[in-house]
Amino acid sequence: MRTVGLIWVLGAVLSCSKAEPAGTSASGSAGASASTPAAASAAASQSAAESAPTAEVPSAPTAEVPSAPTAEVPSAPSPGSASRPSSFKGGAKENIESAVGLGCEAVSLDGWLQFLCRKKNGTGGHPKRALIRTPGGAEKEGREPAPEAVAAAEGAELPGEELFPNEYGDLTVVVPFSGDERRDVTLEWSDTRYTLEVSGSKARLVWAGSGVPHRRGCAAVLEESKAALQNAQKLEPAERLTATEATKLPRFGVCHPAGLGSWALALKAASAQGEGATRSLRLELEVVRVDIEGQRKTASFGALSAAPGGLEISALQVYDYDDDGNNELIVPYELKANAGASPAELPAPIWSFDAAGIKPYARAPRVSGGVGVEHLDFDMRPDLGSYGGFVAWLGADCGLKTCPARVTGPKLYFHALPDGGFSETDDAARGALKRACPNKPAVVVVEVAGSLNAAQTAKNLVCARAHGVSEEELGAQLAAKHALLCNEAAACPLETTLSSWLKAPLNVALPTPVAKK
Repeated sequence: MRTVGLIWVLGAVLSCSKAEPAGTSASGSAGASASTPAAASAAASQSAAESAPTAEVPSAPTAEVPSAPTAEVPSAPSPGSASRPSSFKGGAKENIESAVGLGCEAVSLDGWLQFLCRKKNGTGGHPKRALIRTPGGAEKEGREPAPEAVAAAEGAELPGEELFPNEYGDLTVVVPFSGDERRDVTLEWSDTRYTLEVSGSKARLVWAGSGVPHRRGCAAVLEESKAALQNAQKLEPAERLTATEATKLPRFGVCHPAGLGSWALALKAASAQGEGATRSLRLELEVVRVDIEGQRKTASFGALSAAPGGLEISALQVYDYDDDGNNELIVPYELKANAGASPAELPAPIWSFDAAGIKPYARAPRVSGGVGVEHLDFDMRPDLGSYGGFVAWLGADCGLKTCPARVTGPKLYFHALPDGGFSETDDAARGALKRACPNKPAVVVVEVAGSLNAAQTAKNLVCARAHGVSEEELGAQLAAKHALLCNEAAACPLETTLSSWLKAPLNVALPTPVAKK
């Protein structure tokens, strides 16, 4: 009986030792559950050390966490606050797809990730804010969704830590990057939106237009363009495109992501006419804007006529030239062959949109023969190159035994300006012409093995004008080579074209070198 009493007393003492005072260990345990794994371990060890013998809590003995004494563990620490680096200098660079194009860079150090976005991204947008959230796990565990998740499903914005750019326009986000830590960071620019999804030591960027509605909208544009091309191969024989001609056309209807949506150049209809050297394809094109909800706006790009294989369209490009938060569309194209006929007017190279619809960008320069995109400096704004009045499409009767489909001068560039306009006469534009025409040509008309090099002659003529050679001198050189230009004929389209270039406007000139004394 005495033995039973001793056992009862000992059990009562042990039971009392396991009871936790309100506001101490309980609060510490709650804080650890919301903190980093290291802090959770430290808090658990503290609770174990104060409330029970080590043998009763073998998973977290006090001796295993000497660096986290009781006084250093707050009752409710924020995630990672105890170990967040004060500087990421010397950290490891993390390659996150799409980060560079957004003007961002990622560095990790000691289980943390710093994501830094500069004041301008690759399409002209500026970072506006970041919202950091910790994803919940209720749905994955089979429990009822948290109220925050229900609010998100209904379109309401979830709460989170909101960050803004500094005085230089740079936006910096720091989040845990180890263990089972997870963060979703909504990143907003003036022209687009992404989510940085961080899980453990992995991170990826997800574009706001990655959802099903937008993908379906773009798929519909592509399928409609394919159908238009198939229909063109089923027309009456006089207008029908051949399979070979169809395969040489650019791929129409492909969406190009831009801000909160995508741009596409779609094919509405196509037909053909003529035979041989006079064969021509007519393409009716449409500019399409698909938003992230899959809704579209459209505008006619215009009708282009080209010889089979004579139209080249490079990858679409986008940039917010006027800084209104909507990316403009740039369509780089070259009309290289047109069965000898000059087009009445070529489509605009840049397109913009707003709530009212799509229209040509009001401040875009006029182009001729096509338009190319270059970067004349490091301001990230795409600059445009075209031919001014120095382009011509030649037929088989140009005057030579073998006539080129097109002759052009060097490209003349339009330098994009901060205010959304373009300059064809500033230092950047003049520098581009200087690179194309480094020296005044010794001769204009170039003869190789008894035949005319028409392409080089055309370029030399414009370069000579840029270097200040007079109209009279250039006219005399053309006249002296009349027989070569026209293959002994009295007159020919090639000579007529080059002669007309002597009077065509050339708004940019190169400085005349100062003679050394």
